[in-house]
Amino acid sequence: MSLLRDIASQGLANTSGEHALHNSDNGAHKEGIRPDFQRKYSYFPSILKPVIAAINGPAVGLGFILTLYCDLRFASETARFGTAFARRGLIAEYGLAWMLPRLIGPANALDLLFSARLIDAAEALRMGLVNRVLPQHDFVDAVRAYAAELATQVSPRSLRVIKRQVYEALFLTLEEAFAVSEGEMAESLQCEDFREGVAHFLEKRAPVFTGK
Repeated sequence: MSLLRDIASQGLANTSGEHALHNSDNGAHKEGIRPDFQRKYSYFPSILKPVIAAINGPAVGLGFILTLYCDLRFASETARFGTAFARRGLIAEYGLAWMLPRLIGPANALDLLFSARLIDAAEALRMGLVNRVLPQHDFVDAVRAYAAELATQVSPRSLRVIKRQVYEALFLTLEEAFAVSEGEMAESLQCEDFREGVAHFLEKRAPVFTGK
């Protein structure tokens, strides 16, 4: 398992397993961020920019868990996924029992957790575990191209707010999420990126977003 490392230069989050190992529970919580997203390995949702997992091999055990906390998961045809824990006398650790069912549903989650079997990229796609399966020969280039499109064609502010909306909504009712969206839309209509979004569309040119 690998996490796309060099997309920071294109304006997106650069994160890795090494980064995750340096983020541990220390009892201090950052203001404005849910405590749920400040725990060891669960902090990816609190990163303001998109975090993309590029899986080009086996993602098993902790490596599997790290991919779940990423915003998007792209797999090559050679990727394999497994939980491993039940076959080692262990349990679903680091919030796995909370995150996995939200991605693939309780039945699929229990299948992977109970059996601890390896699944291939095609089955992961059918379950909804990954967003796309891409050919291995140009896998990294394809994921970088997607990241570059996010970095150049959409508003950084929109990405930041939408990401927060989606993860916060996991803890909200529909009524609450609806109310949040109304407030966020009102703010968006006053921002620079909205004006630029309209201008570049009408002028038929590439956008120049400021993230404000």
